[in-house]
Amino acid sequence: MRTLIILLLISLLGLSTRAADQVEGVWEVLEGCRLVSASYNDADSFRVKHENEEYTFRLYFVDAPETSNTYIDRVREQARYFSIPEESVTDTGKLATTFTQNFLRGEFTVITKWEDARGSSRHKRYFALVQKQNNYLSVELTRAGLVRLYGMPTRDSWPGGVTPRSFLGRLKNNEREAQREEDGIWALATGSMQMAGLEALQASTVASGIGELSTGSHADMGTIPLKDRLNVNTATSAQLQELPGIGKAYAARIISARPIESIDSLVQIPGISNKTLEGFRHLIITEDPPPPAFTVAFYQAELDRYLNTEVTVQVASVSPSQLESPETFRAVTLQTAYQGEAGGSITAYIPDEYYDSFINYYREPGREFKGLLYSRDGEIVMVYVRK
Repeated sequence: MRTLIILLLISLLGLSTRAADQVEGVWEVLEGCRLVSASYNDADSFRVKHENEEYTFRLYFVDAPETSNTYIDRVREQARYFSIPEESVTDTGKLATTFTQNFLRGEFTVITKWEDARGSSRHKRYFALVQKQNNYLSVELTRAGLVRLYGMPTRDSWPGGVTPRSFLGRLKNNEREAQREEDGIWALATGSMQMAGLEALQASTVASGIGELSTGSHADMGTIPLKDRLNVNTATSAQLQELPGIGKAYAARIISARPIESIDSLVQIPGISNKTLEGFRHLIITEDPPPPAFTVAFYQAELDRYLNTEVTVQVASVSPSQLESPETFRAVTLQTAYQGEAGGSITAYIPDEYYDSFINYYREPGREFKGLLYSRDGEIVMVYVRK
């Protein structure tokens, strides 16, 4: 009996120690993690084993299509977002889940602050980034066109990571590339607002002469928008090798020299001369530009500053949402954009008495909406504040 009590105390002490280690708001890097089979696993939320403990993690930054009609309101909302049939949402969700399962074979690293991801599941979930061999799962899912930029961003840099703004910029560039190539769900979403916005952006780029690289002076070459240049601090080896004069060996040296503080400092890398640098200076940046102002992406990039405050977004389009709403409110989905550049979408909760007039008013694109930026069940939303 005494032995049993001692063992029980040891067990309880072990659990208490483990629980104490989970300090919300403090970054923790869990190496050597493995995927655990669970019926609720999908592309952006899954069960993980680390040492002798198991946890469920939800990816920061991205949202994957649902895999079934269990949460039909989410399926319908995603179908409207991508302008595709509901069955296409769940079909793509299953493809995305398979992609994640393949990515997570073997050991991987989870980076988390133990922030509560909540959601509709009865299983306790924490937001996290997942990394394997220097590749982030969220980046690879975005590049494959299997998620949207719709999830909770981090509020600060994580160990060994970049700023949330830079990471969002990297994800946005990958999303644009997937849209251009019509990869993954974008092959089906050709009628969506996101694809329409991409076409408009490409048309304006071609019309302004920016789409082609100039072979003239550096003043001419400097007209390439910052958002279309390559970030040498986040680019892959293959992307770096597309720069003039940069092969596999030089790409590896650039990656080893990170973080690169300035473009001029690249000449300190063996083999990269001033002449070589001048050949691609106009094509690169060292830090991603901020997302467009007055958009969801802009405020998410600095969430600590703007959360629980009233912010103003420029609305590109509005559509009804079937998501469950607080009492006396109804949900809508807002697409935001500024000066022709898309800036993400967000769920907004509108008081019942203003709902119809709100929908009618914001059917005209370019109008501004001011609301409270708020976290509800782990999702960043906006709320129309009753005066």
